[in-house]
Amino acid sequence: MSRYLSSNELWDTICKKLCYPNSNRGKNNISIKDDYGEININHFSTGFGIIYSSFIANFYEDTIVENCNSYNSSFLSFNTGNTIYMKDSFIKNEMQWDSNICLNGEQYSGHISLSKHKKNQQVMMHYIGFDNSLFKDFTQNNQNYKNIKPLYKGERIEVNFNNHINTHQKTLLNDLLVTSALEDKLQTLYLESKLLELIYASVNSVENQNRTNEIYLSSQDIESLNRAKKILIENITNPPSLKELAYKSAINEFKLKKGFKQLFGNTVYGFLQEYRLNRAKKLLESNEININEASLIVGYKCSSHFSRIFKNQFGITPLEIKKENRCKVYY
Repeated sequence: MSRYLSSNELWDTICKKLCYPNSNRGKNNISIKDDYGEININHFSTGFGIIYSSFIANFYEDTIVENCNSYNSSFLSFNTGNTIYMKDSFIKNEMQWDSNICLNGEQYSGHISLSKHKKNQQVMMHYIGFDNSLFKDFTQNNQNYKNIKPLYKGERIEVNFNNHINTHQKTLLNDLLVTSALEDKLQTLYLESKLLELIYASVNSVENQNRTNEIYLSSQDIESLNRAKKILIENITNPPSLKELAYKSAINEFKLKKGFKQLFGNTVYGFLQEYRLNRAKKLLESNEININEASLIVGYKCSSHFSRIFKNQFGITPLEIKKENRCKVYY
């Protein structure tokens, strides 16, 4: 059973101390220790339509947090902690937000969502809120933003995949986390400069999935694809069909085909053939077996077919491999 934290219990208290994008310049740091867990928030308003907040939490049990939004804004959000599951309370759709993913989007007053967190798993998020017109000014000349298709769309929110958090963004997020906790005025200027640099880096690193023809792969998808790869390796003499492989790997067939190539740089059966031939080459180079035996071990019943595709792959026949290795042994 999960602990349920209503907005009244948590966010209503916190938000009274926080600022909105068009609020005056200022900083506020909040620490909470309660029976449900520990929370630390560092918050900064630039005074010209941008706010930044870091949210670090550890819940002592599985927890569902209700989030109520009371203003319209655009946002960039960075998850640098564990996977979070978000659900829109209006249409009940759930979205999985994996670690090291940056999202962008718009949210409107009255939006209510639920976020689910596993016990004793660190929650670490960074949020940048913008006045809507300001964010549109930032992105109006960026063609990638114009081509984005929503990852998640609710009645009062739209969420888009922005990019996988890169090394430069990680460095800036760490700088913000450290600097936002300091009170020195010079450090505040440094904080603002890093915040603007992060915004620039994030807006200009948006990944256009339409252009690259890539699909979004969650951590669960990646786990399934690695499982599919392992199944192929363990069954090279009698590989499953795509339908069987998708079922055994707990992934749909479309994501298996598209995701496998995206993750491993080869199709499912292209990878299998490459793996078979590389293994056969090692067996032949060991001088312990003949060509027919090597062919059967890696799943080819016809040695002439095996020899043909072997030469296409390596530019040399299995027989030539055997001859070369006999000469090396003799020498």
